[in-house]
Amino acid sequence: MKFAGASLIIALIIVGSIRIAEAETGEGVEAKAEEEGVGLERIVVTNRRTSIGLGEVTENITLLDEEEIKNLPVRNLSEALSYIPGVYIESRQGFGRATAINIQGSTSNQVRVMIDGIPLNSLATGQIDLARFPIENVSRIEVLKGAASSIWGSGLGGVINVITKDTGKTSTPKASLTASFAEFRTKKESFDLSGKVACLGYYLFSSYMESGGKGPRDDVLEKKAFGKLSYDLKEKGRIIASFGYGDADVNSGEYPPDAMYKWQSQPYLNSYAKLSWEGGLDDTELKLDLKHFRHTIINKFYDSISSDTPSSRAEARDRLSQLSLNSATRIRKEDLLVIGADFDCDTLKTTYLFKAKNVKTQAPYVNYTLKLEPWDFNFGLRYDRNSEFGEQASPSLGFVYKFNNLHDTLVRATVSRAFNAPALLWKYYEQDLSGGLTTNPDIRPERAWVYEIGTESKPSDKFWIKFSLYRSDVSDAIALDWDALNMKNFEKFRRQGAELQFKLNIFQGLDFSASGAFNDVEDRATKETVRGGVGPRQSFDLGIEYKNKSGLSLSILSYYKRWNEPADSFSNDRKMLTDLKISQEFKNLALFLNIYNLSNSKYWQDYNFPYPERYFEGGMSLKW
Repeated sequence: MKFAGASLIIALIIVGSIRIAEAETGEGVEAKAEEEGVGLERIVVTNRRTSIGLGEVTENITLLDEEEIKNLPVRNLSEALSYIPGVYIESRQGFGRATAINIQGSTSNQVRVMIDGIPLNSLATGQIDLARFPIENVSRIEVLKGAASSIWGSGLGGVINVITKDTGKTSTPKASLTASFAEFRTKKESFDLSGKVACLGYYLFSSYMESGGKGPRDDVLEKKAFGKLSYDLKEKGRIIASFGYGDADVNSGEYPPDAMYKWQSQPYLNSYAKLSWEGGLDDTELKLDLKHFRHTIINKFYDSISSDTPSSRAEARDRLSQLSLNSATRIRKEDLLVIGADFDCDTLKTTYLFKAKNVKTQAPYVNYTLKLEPWDFNFGLRYDRNSEFGEQASPSLGFVYKFNNLHDTLVRATVSRAFNAPALLWKYYEQDLSGGLTTNPDIRPERAWVYEIGTESKPSDKFWIKFSLYRSDVSDAIALDWDALNMKNFEKFRRQGAELQFKLNIFQGLDFSASGAFNDVEDRATKETVRGGVGPRQSFDLGIEYKNKSGLSLSILSYYKRWNEPADSFSNDRKMLTDLKISQEFKNLALFLNIYNLSNSKYWQDYNFPYPERYFEGGMSLKW
């Protein structure tokens, strides 16, 4: 969409805002009250595997809810995460391309990623590309920055838990249809439907996206679907079943002239499912989960931009099955005791292995929160037994202190023992890997002591501030050995850094936010900075959000990231990029316009993967 089309949509939005000046509905007042409410009262589940208020959390957690996501110029989960301070997305050039996630100086395989608690990390690489999952069916995203091994196991750098929308609550079905068009011959449509029939609730979603790309061999085609059913058993609890599916053909575009290959195709197929029973007895909540995730990805490499016959091909299939048992008991009406266990059976089939590898894990855990006002103490312990990487015990201890004489102000701190299991292909493969990499059968899990401390305050309804410090001493840290060309254990790495966020309400409907973060990763043996794959050294984010009573909203989001890449990546990254979204909501219709890279900057962290220059996306959403 060029400037003329963009101008037309802006005009329609502004005219609509002027002509439609309706009073706030009851639902709008409720949403506004929730937005202006105390942030510490928001509920999270990721850090305890049961509902708990942010004011009781000893870890550094950031939430992104449905309303906040709606105001972002995003098309998938990876793009939404890129606006969260302390979370960094290594983009791979345009629509649908693979992305890697870093949190506070971690590598992408140190971040545990889940949808509704279903683990998604690949056995082959240890990571997952969240660009392959839809954003429209998401209720909220919970990001735990720092170690979470005492509750989730392998996850040294952090946890991202994506929580999908619940089933409908009304007998009258609710539906929405969204369509958008963007440059590079890009279009996307999505549809969802929810409701309830007697005791059966349902939620259904599907989307379709295709893009011609900026250059030759740069096209993308994605199809995604999700469904959830719930059945109310009255006093016996609730049964919930969900299923997700993604299928895509993704082409990389033309590689630089000096690259080994000229272009790459990377089709993928993923499916995930969960069957849950939730019930309760007196003050105890019980939950039984059966989870399944299957992921197939194919890499095809071509010697010529005009060739349709690959010169080499690789395929990997991951399959996870997990049984989770969890109980949460309120003791003395305030203390919380969580006991549970995870049982995993993972299978990897790939071109690089002559036969499939199976990994089995058993992991009981316990977590106890003791409330002694104004203190909250938390004690956690998990024991992982992994058939490939041995046994790991992960204790944790944390506290929250709330200042009674300071409005909504607290200090939180935690110390924990954490670990991270290596990617399976770093240990095994029988076929030659591209780039000449070699195997390391002696590779061991990374282990770390992690220390975090922070403060959070909302001294008035107009101002909120949060400050955090972290340090992680990683033994047997894993990185690339350039001499042996394999991933190996180093004696010790130290990750440390700081993060500052604040939000200011300038006047009703207008908010300003800013954040800054610093991350440093050092090899303690050589005293040298570790570069490549560990996120930015410095980052800054600025945001302006405006909403009025007539449904007009505007978001301007700017970000600066100084990536900690080696010199041979030729980074061109020390620039402030800005994205914009403007939308107008009517009674059942919304119009929106997204402008990406508003300053039209040439930007890349690796010169092989430049970010797209300025482009436009416009569309509409219809609800009934």
